[in-house]
Amino acid sequence: MRYIYSLFFITFSFCASAQFSINVGYSLGLPEQKMADNINPVHSLVAGAMYKLPGKLDRIQVGTDIGWGMYANTRKMQTFNFGGGSSTQTWVNYSSNVIQASIVSKIFLLKDKNVMPYASGKIGYTSFYSNIYIEDPNDPNGCKALDQRNLIKDGTIMAGYGGGLQVSWDAFSKRKNNKGAYIDISVNNTRGGNLEYINTKKLIDANNPPTGTDGKPLSVRFINATTQEIHEHQVAEVYTTPLRLLEFKLSAVFYLPGKETKNSQGSKCTRGSKCCRKG
Repeated sequence: MRYIYSLFFITFSFCASAQFSINVGYSLGLPEQKMADNINPVHSLVAGAMYKLPGKLDRIQVGTDIGWGMYANTRKMQTFNFGGGSSTQTWVNYSSNVIQASIVSKIFLLKDKNVMPYASGKIGYTSFYSNIYIEDPNDPNGCKALDQRNLIKDGTIMAGYGGGLQVSWDAFSKRKNNKGAYIDISVNNTRGGNLEYINTKKLIDANNPPTGTDGKPLSVRFINATTQEIHEHQVAEVYTTPLRLLEFKLSAVFYLPGKETKNSQGSKCTRGSKCCRKG
């Protein structure tokens, strides 16, 4: 997690610049290859900030992005069998989330247009974490979990590449009073190292756990309230695969006003001067 916080704090080093923008939006991450067999799509809220380089490098932007997403939030009624023919039924809740933070760069093919295509790249860190909560069965003569919560988490360094479009809000309005607001549509191919996560796409049945799979069992200890005997029962499978995501992102981008602005002809003027008051 310290890597994510460190990347996020880099954002504030740009705040004093006149070429600063912020963005907020939604991302859909589609798992690919082996990962697609084990998890559902990742739905994320994302935010970030970008800095446009000055002078002849003003087609290049660098900044940071951070996102929080979810690929599972479900529950399953499980029956746990014990010795002597006894059993306990209870709900098992599964919640799986993703945190991503990255340093981002964009190279714009056009500038100062209503539609501006760009190529992009990023490098950062991705963390997967899952929480499994076993509810109390309220069975005084049965069994209950010794560890009601079971947390598994792992992370990996990742990199991505892709491209997108920034479309000025003026393109959808006849008034042409855009003040640095854009819609950003992008696609990124994200790759990373191996990480561990639970298979939430095919939740196991505690009475009949799968065999011969690539996953390793994740078990929870139960205790019999009468005999104090301790048992272990499988509640999930843990898989290890490389990070593979195809990400589609839709954001709103706002360029913050700086010390210098441009008039409608593209010439620079100081804020408060006659040419700027005309805009």
